[in-house]
Amino acid sequence: MFRFLLSVQTLFLYTLFFSQVSIADDHWTPKATEYDWVQLTSGEWLKGEMKAMYSESLEFDSDKLDLLNIDWEDVQSLKSYRPSQVNLENHDEPVKGKLQISGDEVQVTDGDKTLTFDRIELISFSPAADRELDLWALKFTLSLNVRSGNTQQVDYTAQVAAKRRTAKSRLSIDYIGNISKTDTATGSLEETINNHRVTAGLDIYATRYFFYTPVSGEYFRDPFQNIDSRLTLGVGVGYTFYDTAQFEWRVNGGPAIIRTRYVSVQTGEDDDIHAGALVLGTDLDMEINSKTDFIFKYNIQASKSEVGGYTHHMIATIENELTGHLDLNVSLIWDRISQPTKDSSGNLPDPDDYRLLMGVSYTY
Repeated sequence: MFRFLLSVQTLFLYTLFFSQVSIADDHWTPKATEYDWVQLTSGEWLKGEMKAMYSESLEFDSDKLDLLNIDWEDVQSLKSYRPSQVNLENHDEPVKGKLQISGDEVQVTDGDKTLTFDRIELISFSPAADRELDLWALKFTLSLNVRSGNTQQVDYTAQVAAKRRTAKSRLSIDYIGNISKTDTATGSLEETINNHRVTAGLDIYATRYFFYTPVSGEYFRDPFQNIDSRLTLGVGVGYTFYDTAQFEWRVNGGPAIIRTRYVSVQTGEDDDIHAGALVLGTDLDMEINSKTDFIFKYNIQASKSEVGGYTHHMIATIENELTGHLDLNVSLIWDRISQPTKDSSGNLPDPDDYRLLMGVSYTY
């Protein structure tokens, strides 16, 4: 009897052991109840919040690893706990529902209804946010230089970049303003720089890489270049040549209309000019290492000489991460107006303006 009980106990222990091994060997899959989950092709799972996927790059916010840009080909599986807007090829409107991706299969579940697609059809997706603010990404940069002693000088530069992203579109708004004051012989501070530039554009994704811009605009003001205001409105198309977590390169262009108002002009000349133009631009974002990025933006406007001829605006930035939300930026800005206009006193502004800035940026 004792041997029989011992055998039963031994059999029970063996059964328990092998059942635990079997459970451990099973493929573990998290439940997306409070967080989004992403599995990499290495088998690792990341927990956090999905921001968006555009042009083969997934933005994912991890509590421990902060904001990540993950190459889409490195994503094996994805589970969202919130509804998403999913943009698919050959579909006029985004599909809305909880998103689940496993290998080459995409499932979108809305209530009791589940739609299944091939992964190759997926263009982009973003959360179907309950709040409008959830669709926006904001970045603020401040550069300040104060000198005292033999020379009194104050230099101030502010930059704001805002993006609103849905599965089908991306709205970008950028502002940069520069103010500089230097002491005079009387001891007072005289303004020597005061310019402001606002650019905005709405991109609609037609395919994974091709997008069109139904409306774009730029407002520029610089009295020291004799420009009271310059307004540019245009349309265009664009293409993403390369987009991974480490490197992104886009180009865009199209026709536009320019209206330039000058502070003052020579006698007999018009101080309010309208003209057509061709606008071209390129954006490049390259990851140098895990902490440092290189960002390059270059925009060209080609028009007749009365509105400046060939003009361009270039910003080249080295961005180094300090914390998850703070970065240290060093930027070189080059603005050029190839054919500036003389003011009423006969003064001709210099065609080129250069600025080297160092500042701190905060990303929300």
